[in-house]
Amino acid sequence: MNLKEAPPFDALNHAQQKTPPSRRWAWIALGMTLLAMCAWFFSAPLVSSVREQAQDLNSKQAMPFRLEFELNDEQVIAASHDPEHLVRQIYAALGDGDRAKALALAGVLARQFPTFQLGQLLYADLLNISTNAPVALPEVEEQDKPSLTRRLNELILESKRRLNRPNAHSLQGRVPSALLNLSPQQAYVAAVDASQSRLYWFENQSSGHGPVQLKLVRESYISVGLNGVGKQLEGDGKTPTGIYFVQKNLPGETLPDLFGIGALTLNYPNALDLMNKKTGSGIWLHGTPSAQYARAPESTDGCVVLANPEMGQLLNLSGLRMTPVIIAEKIDWVTPVESAEAFNAFKPSLDAWLAARNGTDADALKRHYSERFERDDMGLNQWWPRMAQTTLGHHVSKPLELISALQWKDSAQTMVVTLKDPNHKASVPPQYLRTYWQKEAGQWKLVFQGPT
Repeated sequence: MNLKEAPPFDALNHAQQKTPPSRRWAWIALGMTLLAMCAWFFSAPLVSSVREQAQDLNSKQAMPFRLEFELNDEQVIAASHDPEHLVRQIYAALGDGDRAKALALAGVLARQFPTFQLGQLLYADLLNISTNAPVALPEVEEQDKPSLTRRLNELILESKRRLNRPNAHSLQGRVPSALLNLSPQQAYVAAVDASQSRLYWFENQSSGHGPVQLKLVRESYISVGLNGVGKQLEGDGKTPTGIYFVQKNLPGETLPDLFGIGALTLNYPNALDLMNKKTGSGIWLHGTPSAQYARAPESTDGCVVLANPEMGQLLNLSGLRMTPVIIAEKIDWVTPVESAEAFNAFKPSLDAWLAARNGTDADALKRHYSERFERDDMGLNQWWPRMAQTTLGHHVSKPLELISALQWKDSAQTMVVTLKDPNHKASVPPQYLRTYWQKEAGQWKLVFQGPT
């Protein structure tokens, strides 16, 4: 449960509190060395620029020390709205050998986003290498090494994830392979790629006929569990993977500061998780504490955490309830046509079950259910009398409307299908049914059926 999360330990600030002022810049200079090592992973041009910078420091006179360099107003306005864009511009300037511009951009970043720790470190490092007398590194005290190394490594990983994120244009015309079908009634769908530390938020533009059509409206850096993903047990420090749905929108003023501007709660553990004996609860998408712009890539108790400005944009959207959220170690992307083909292979099983629901033959309906069916710790035989009584004989009713169909592949292949019952008065809240299907001997069988 996220309420147990403690605010993340800030090793850099801790070191500054314990370290005399004359040594504080030395700790930050150490960060530049590690960040330069990180740059070798980003791209060949950037590797070359790091080499050139190292040569410059040895063969050229350092730039005259100034607290900041001036950018023109147009450059500042264009750069100051997105800290990640600024980070990328800083590295691009370094790659071009324009250290003055890199320092100026870093100054904008530090001023505009004072709680963005990666930005503060970049600015301090660039200031240090730009002075005529860079701060010499002192001996590091043994008791400070683990916490400083850990925090600096977290910042290195964050910079790698931000700089290596896939270009949004490369995702144009592609959809997550887990997504098979979306009704126009479903406004959004989201996907979390833990390997990239990214959240992709899509607006549904599907017509209800033909392949899914999505528009990418937001992509954000995110943090996941301190032990990665693949949650099994409560307290394991991992973020669950699977198909989840937004349940509630919680404003920040109702929550502790840890959750930042607010939260979207998810339905973990879902029916499949419960069947697989997974434990834990309170898995949310939420913001960051007020003292920290962003968390390290792997630093939560299991939630997916966004910077407050990013989270605020999501919270302001309407119609978020039941939004599908795909959480995976790595998102696989396919074309809408490939997604439609996967749904069409499953659709005959869904249609046959819907037809059996509207009939009067209990045995014909029961054939669609697995012997492994489970709900509220009860099996199929316990549930069947109730389901048969409330399900059969709806031939005079309107058929259930398909809202979404998603697939999840791990040790088994699962379909998660949400349907709406239109047979209710307008004054009554809509009734939804969620079903989980798995293949047995080549046939799709229901392993769960219940309200959303």
